[in-house]
This record gives sequence, C-alpha cells and structure tokens, in this order.
Amino acid sequence: MFNQIMKIKRAMKIITILLFILILFLPSNVGAVKMLSGEKVRVDSPIEDDVFAAGGAVDINATVDGVVIAGGNININAPVNGDVFVAGGQVSINSDVKGKIVAAGGNIDIKGNAKNVVIAGGNVNIHSTAVISRDAVISGGNVNNAGKINGNLTVRAENFQNTGSAGSVEFIKREGSQNFQRALGIFRILITIGFLILGIILLKLFPAQFIKVEEEIRTSTLLKTIAGFVAIIVSIVVIILVAVTVVGLPVALVLAMLFITVLMLSTIFVSFTFGKKILDLFKVKTGDIRTFVIGFIILSLFFAIPYAGGLIRIVAVSLGFGAVCYALHEVWKGMTRKDVSG
Repeated sequence: MFNQIMKIKRAMKIITILLFILILFLPSNVGAVKMLSGEKVRVDSPIEDDVFAAGGAVDINATVDGVVIAGGNININAPVNGDVFVAGGQVSINSDVKGKIVAAGGNIDIKGNAKNVVIAGGNVNIHSTAVISRDAVISGGNVNNAGKINGNLTVRAENFQNTGSAGSVEFIKREGSQNFQRALGIFRILITIGFLILGIILLKLFPAQFIKVEEEIRTSTLLKTIAGFVAIIVSIVVIILVAVTVVGLPVALVLAMLFITVLMLSTIFVSFTFGKKILDLFKVKTGDIRTFVIGFIILSLFFAIPYAGGLIRIVAVSLGFGAVCYALHEVWKGMTRKDVSG
C-alpha cells in the first residue's frame, strides 16, 4: 500500500510540473483566464474568469466563476461555479463546486457538493458534508464514502468503506503486483515524455508536412475521425490477410511497421491542432513549438482521466490516422498530376 501511495505521489509531481510548464508557455497578460504560479499561490479575491494555477501549495479562498485547473497541494475553500481539474499530493475540496470534480492525488478529501466526481488517489475520502448530485467514479488504495451520492458510485480500490449512501454501488477490489504497477506507471511517463520530444523534433525537421496534416485535421473533423477509425480496422484486417501466406509475410511486416508508425504519430498531430484551438480560443499568438507543447500536455492530461480518457484517446488516434491518410492521398494525387502533365 505504501508503494502504491508513493507511486501516485510521484506521478502527481510530474503532472504538477507539466501544468507549471503549461503556465510558463502561456503569456501572463491573457485576459480570458487568470494564470498563477509560484511556491505558494493564493486566491483571496473573487475571480470572474477561469483559473490556471501551479505551485507547491494552491489555496482558493475566494469565489471563482469559471473553471479551476491546478497542480500542487490544493485547498479549495470557496465556491467554484465551473468545473475543477486538480492534481497534487494533497487535494482538499472544502467548498461547493457547481460542475464536476476531476482529481488525482496522494490524499483526496471531498467535503463540498459537486455534480459528478472522477477521482484517482492513494487515499480518497468523501466526507459526510458532501452531496454528489449525479455519479462518482473512484479509483484508489483506500476509499471511504460517508457522503450522499444520488447516482451511481463506482469504486475500484484495495479497501473500501461505505458509511454514506448512493443510488447504486459497484465495488471492484484491486489486486495485482505493486512492483509491476509501479514499473508500468514509470514506463507510461517515459513514453509520454518520449513522444513529446519526438513531436518537437518532427515539427522542427518537417514543418510543412506537419502543417499539412494539421490542416486536414481542422477540415471535416468528424468525417476524418470516422474514416480514421474505419481505416484502422481495415488496415489490421488487410495485414492479417497478407500475412497468412509465407510469400506475403515480408510485405505484411513492412505494412505492419508503417501502420504502427502512423498510429503512434496520430496523437502528435492532433496535439498540435488541439494546442492551436486552445490558443485561438484565448486569442493567444505564439510559436509552433509552444503551441504543440501546450496541446500535447493538455491532451495527455485528458488521456489520464479514468474511463473517459480511453475514449478520448480512441477519438484522437482515429482523427490523426484519418488526417494522415487524407494528407497522403493529396500528395499522391499531386504526384499523379505531375506525371500526367509531364
């Protein structure tokens, strides 16, 4: 259990660092959001906009009308009229949140009301003062619910106590090797950092190709997401059929390598577009590298959300794969026209 908590705390430190990097990349004069960073961050006056905060300790002591995104040791002591996305060693939600709470940390305490909660932590406590108007999804080492959950309570944990109430309760006891889980968590973090570095290198070396795929992602996004999902399934089927014969096995291996390469690069391209969308929303102008880093960090945090993160990843991979296919098709058409005209 101790190893589980330490693993979560290490992961939270990395997430906090990523949030801090995000704030550093965004200009401090952005009017649409309030950006705060430092060893100790305090909000003592009401804020009518969204809040991005990263620090050793973050204390929200006044009402926030928008969304709160924060990393560090978090204390929310005043009402939040939007959603709350937080990660840290210690997370305490001591006041009401009108939207949802998405939290990850070593120790998490929910004492205020919220619409939905999605939580991953070492020790998770829903106190008797808390009322969750809809559903709660919790993954942790030790989970204790003493509050009132009007909808479904889904818990995956090593230990679970339910002295409160819920519309329905589903408990899955977590088992497995702690060392394996720790190694897997470290591996995932290293892979994420590796993809971030790879994306920066590709953007530096092949900016025109990067922009071309990004343009495809921006146009007919839904169509390309569906087309990408179908193309992934078709590609797998084709590779398997080609690999059936001994003669076709080498071809299948080459196709498989190309398929895996495009599949792995898909989210990198989507991260760049995602970063542009966010900066356009806040009317912020910055360089392509910073745009990519911002999009990559936020998308990676979305991927880490329990349950929903898997769906978000599928959509992102499908969209990126579809956009690459469309971009390659356009290149092929251009080469064909040149051959015909030549």
